[in-house]
Amino acid sequence: MTTRFNLNILPISQQAGKIRSMLPGLYVASPPRRSPRRRSQEKLLLHLMLKGNAPLSDTALQQLLTKLAEVYFQTDGSTTSALRNVTDVLNKYLLDRNYRAASRGLKGVGILTQIVLREDRILYAQCGPSFIYVITPEQVDDLHDPDLSGSGLGVGKTFKVRYRQENLHRNQLVVITPDLPETWTPSVFKNLPRMKLNALVQRLLHKVEENLEAILIIPVEGNGDVKILQPNWELGVTALDLPELDFEPEPEAAEDSKIVQKEKEPVIQIPGDRISESRQTDSSMQEAAQQDIPEILRRESPDKSGVSHRLASEITPVLKDISESKAWSIISTAGSSIGRILQEGWRRALTLLGRMLPDEQLLDLPSWTLSLIAILVPLIMVVFGSVFYINRGRNHLYQTHFTEVQSLLALAEIQDDPVDYYQTIVTAMDEIESARSYQQTDEIEDLYQAIRLELDTLDHITRLVYKPLFSRGFGVDVTISKIVVTAWNDLYMLNADQGTVIWAQSNPDGYQIVNEFSCGPIDGHITVGPLVDIVSLPTSQEDQATILGIDQNHTMIFCYADLSETPVIFEDTSYTLGRGPVQAISMASSAPYNLYILDPEKRAIWIEYQSQNYHEGQEYFGAVDSPEMGDALEVVTNGSELYILHADGYVTKCVTERPDSDPLCTTPFEYSDPRQGHESGPFITGANFDSFTIKSSPGMAVYMLDSEEQALYRFSTQLEFQEQFRPVEGIIDKPATAFAITMSDRVFLAVDDLIYTAQLVP
Repeated sequence: MTTRFNLNILPISQQAGKIRSMLPGLYVASPPRRSPRRRSQEKLLLHLMLKGNAPLSDTALQQLLTKLAEVYFQTDGSTTSALRNVTDVLNKYLLDRNYRAASRGLKGVGILTQIVLREDRILYAQCGPSFIYVITPEQVDDLHDPDLSGSGLGVGKTFKVRYRQENLHRNQLVVITPDLPETWTPSVFKNLPRMKLNALVQRLLHKVEENLEAILIIPVEGNGDVKILQPNWELGVTALDLPELDFEPEPEAAEDSKIVQKEKEPVIQIPGDRISESRQTDSSMQEAAQQDIPEILRRESPDKSGVSHRLASEITPVLKDISESKAWSIISTAGSSIGRILQEGWRRALTLLGRMLPDEQLLDLPSWTLSLIAILVPLIMVVFGSVFYINRGRNHLYQTHFTEVQSLLALAEIQDDPVDYYQTIVTAMDEIESARSYQQTDEIEDLYQAIRLELDTLDHITRLVYKPLFSRGFGVDVTISKIVVTAWNDLYMLNADQGTVIWAQSNPDGYQIVNEFSCGPIDGHITVGPLVDIVSLPTSQEDQATILGIDQNHTMIFCYADLSETPVIFEDTSYTLGRGPVQAISMASSAPYNLYILDPEKRAIWIEYQSQNYHEGQEYFGAVDSPEMGDALEVVTNGSELYILHADGYVTKCVTERPDSDPLCTTPFEYSDPRQGHESGPFITGANFDSFTIKSSPGMAVYMLDSEEQALYRFSTQLEFQEQFRPVEGIIDKPATAFAITMSDRVFLAVDDLIYTAQLVP
């Protein structure tokens, strides 16, 4: 039987040398009466600290935490998805608050720690550089990881959350703090579980002079309650009157502490008012709003939804270090000079040739030697002269483009129109890339990185650190054109060169290729040719097949993870209409998991029903005229909505209101792009999509790939742009050939025979 635990929470807050009795950023919540079944067995602990010059009042902070707790208990699904939903809500709130207060020089960065108690397990979610120590009599575990937990909330639209799950034990302590005092070393924590509570607190506060916010969590066997201890700190550390807890201290630890026992105090009831409007919350900001700030940060953000103008503050130090240089404004001067040199060289070559011929008797050399010398000498002169002038010309071109970048950035600082600002920054990036093509210096690289960061913010780009999944590629005869991920996180990759499938089996150490797996062309009574597409079958598949593949002629094949099972080949012979070559297939992302076959030649999409084991189906469009599909590339569907991607990147969307109704199609179905400097319409500016997929949970979204740029765009099902993901520069330098997104937001990207992976949401 699973042991259940209670959590006793001791808040510690020291401000200006005084210890406070309350920690306003601490909140404990139990599931309400009407909450999802999964949430009903959990208790939530929130600790939020706002760093910066824009704090919240104690009341406003409690209201905010109350709202966040409501968000958690209203979110169905996994615990991690509920925790991430809370983080997302808080980040949007703080981001909006910071943008509206930027003109007054105010900013608050949220450091959030969420803790969920469920029976004998505790799950931590850290966002921001907070510290968590799990302490037992045997060891001290430091869970702090700044790379995984990020810099905090309210600083950008993307954020990092670090999750960690632990089993609870008796005589275990957990210490949480956003700021670690210098005196809190592992040696200080080492013997804490062997001490009584008074001595333990005295040890933690010994020689701590700076401000401190910390939480001490003490798990004891119980029925799943969470209780906040509220000692009278005004008595002083040495005179604290703390309750006796269910510890098992060693004798020497008991002798060191003189603890005054009293009855356990009841759980503190924290006000549960709903959060007030964000503009009311802003009234609690400090008088620091009047502080001077650079002019570039006083004006409105170019993106009304929240993109800040931090570019000037990042590049100003760079510009100050750059001395004025003369630009070579007329490149034709260099061209003319080179032309004159070439003409003069040729004239002299002719003269020299005449003097060196045998009849001049200057040299007694063969005629072929004299001719060769006559040709090589002027050629060498021309080469050396050209190199000199080309180098000089490249330097002048570099200076010209660099000077133009400086002018554009100065113009951007005074532009109030967001669209003009965006276009100016784009032009500056074009100029700086031209400068880099002629010469690469530290000054140009620093400026390039600053402008790149600003454009990434304006374009809602998150840079991903892709890592190769395998140490080597699959070989020159392999081009991965499709990746599917099963419920067990296995990868099945279609090799377009041979029409076969490669299986990479997931294991605790990563992925391992199963060389014995065979899924591809087979000759027999029914022949299946090279496969043109594959899909992962649902786990409820009646014969437990794992992969369904199809060749160009509509012949299908079931392939099995059980290597003892022979692949099954079949075809649907129920159709009376003619069918053209298969372009692509797609499995519905929700039940029923029907198969959709794209047939551009016949302007048709064929449905194969799961209920018929994909052996029988019908035509999707029925008697209704189908949209033009001659240039169709792929099809995806969530069951009620179907999307067709065309070669130019535009999309046809078809909606079926009822299972028995004909689909209503819109071509093109327009994208909605809220970014400044971009327009909504049938295309996304600067993108050429050639592959896409639909992801059902958590949160349904359409992902589209621009293979040339290795750029992955995320849209809502209404094609509203949300975000795009690109590799960090220098990792991938070739077009992508396929991609896949898992339910845990991990992306797999194929580049010919190589596979890369990264986490979309850290």
